[in-house]
Amino acid sequence: MDKQIDVAEENLDGLPREVLLKAGDYIATQLRSFQDALSRYKQAKSAQNRENKFSEVHRYRHRLLFAVRQMKDRVETEEKQRLLFYVDDNVYPPFRFTNDLTATVSYRWREKVEDDWILGQTTFRHRVVRDHSYVLTKPKRKLSAAMQAQLNEDALVSTWEGMVSTILCTLRDYFAEGGDGNAIPENFLLKVDRSGGLNNFSARFWDDEHDKKGKGQSGEVQ
Repeated sequence: MDKQIDVAEENLDGLPREVLLKAGDYIATQLRSFQDALSRYKQAKSAQNRENKFSEVHRYRHRLLFAVRQMKDRVETEEKQRLLFYVDDNVYPPFRFTNDLTATVSYRWREKVEDDWILGQTTFRHRVVRDHSYVLTKPKRKLSAAMQAQLNEDALVSTWEGMVSTILCTLRDYFAEGGDGNAIPENFLLKVDRSGGLNNFSARFWDDEHDKKGKGQSGEVQ
């Protein structure tokens, strides 16, 4: 891919656009910036203006190259990681959303490539607590029961989606850092912050010095 991008100066538009546009928002943004700079270069008339736009093209080309290299490195890392662990991101939403949210995540892992896969599954749980004191604006008219129910469900869906994202990232980081799959509990109650919400550390099911100095909350579902 790098060779396709690093082409002759007058043919800088010979890019694998279809491939790059499917590579994520960050690379797609860099590609569009490069294409815009290239268009401005082609439209420039004076020698001085063309020289300035040509430098701009190169600047955005280097940014695009850097983004592509980052993507390739990430893909290579993920391919190596898949030899030792895999966290299934197909997490099915609950049939009905309530304040007691759950998400069950399946995974497989092994210590060495020659070992057999060990399958695991963990159910994470979060008890949503609404604090209405944080509501800054009130509707001019009282909402109907149906509208209130819809807004509440939308909020629960958003919370559940964020919860799943945090769980998946936490599990992947845990395995990537050499974590023992046998130490993952079958059930885990997510940790909440002072406001009762979730953060990037909510799904950390292992104990560390920070957790030991906390309030002694148990992460396991009773």
